[in-house]
Amino acid sequence: MPTFTQPLWGYALEYPKGWAYRDDGEVTAFASRPEALDPDYQGEGMGYLLIRPEFNPFLLPIEPRWSQYITKIAIMRGAKKLGASEMEIGNLRGYEAELLLPRKLNRRLWVGLLAAGGLILHLMVTHRKEERHLFQEEASRMVSSLRFVAHEPSTRPGPYGVPLPQAAQTVPAHQILSDVQPDDPRWATFYLPASPPAAQVFFLREAPYEGWEVTELYPYPNIKAPHPFGRMRLEKDGQEVLVAFLPREDDKHTVLAIHQAAVSSSAS
Repeated sequence: MPTFTQPLWGYALEYPKGWAYRDDGEVTAFASRPEALDPDYQGEGMGYLLIRPEFNPFLLPIEPRWSQYITKIAIMRGAKKLGASEMEIGNLRGYEAELLLPRKLNRRLWVGLLAAGGLILHLMVTHRKEERHLFQEEASRMVSSLRFVAHEPSTRPGPYGVPLPQAAQTVPAHQILSDVQPDDPRWATFYLPASPPAAQVFFLREAPYEGWEVTELYPYPNIKAPHPFGRMRLEKDGQEVLVAFLPREDDKHTVLAIHQAAVSSSAS
């Protein structure tokens, strides 16, 4: 089976050969045929698996999130809860439930929530009842293959040896930061078509992989101390680098501002 890996959030799974997927950086959809990825599609094989990741930097309990998730879906779909059970896949722990949709919709709906460390995955599987044989076994196999990776191979080297997502695009620092001069070599800025939480998860995974120590993290969004952006401090071989995560476009995109804060005399 082919493997899909989300390059920022870092989750991976196997999906059936011949299936299609669409990844917008926040939600990934898998379907047995490309046209089924269109929400308006009503033809054969109109089922899909959806995965939506969430950053949980303070490691808050997932039970309230599970209750909110299943209640929201039930209200939106006009469904009744049929009871939930615990779910465990490798080091991922969470819950799953079957929801009973109105009979006229003729659809099955399954939802799940899995968590490991500071990451949470919201899952949903839906399809026509008569096409259960096409989806249930394959979707169960996909969910069972879920895991988080230690490193994303598409990562590229950035300024000062800090790793960068492949999709990051260079932008002049003085166009983003009003107090930075055009020729200031200590700043490097990049535009990333992804949310600040996704960018933070990427750096929390890839920076240590490249030998950087994360010595400070002020996440965004921050429920404990609201702040308009996130910040991370990295140290390696006498170097100290600050990475700021500046939200753009309703938090759907991010500007990465990387600043070389200090270099010790003993650094190589």
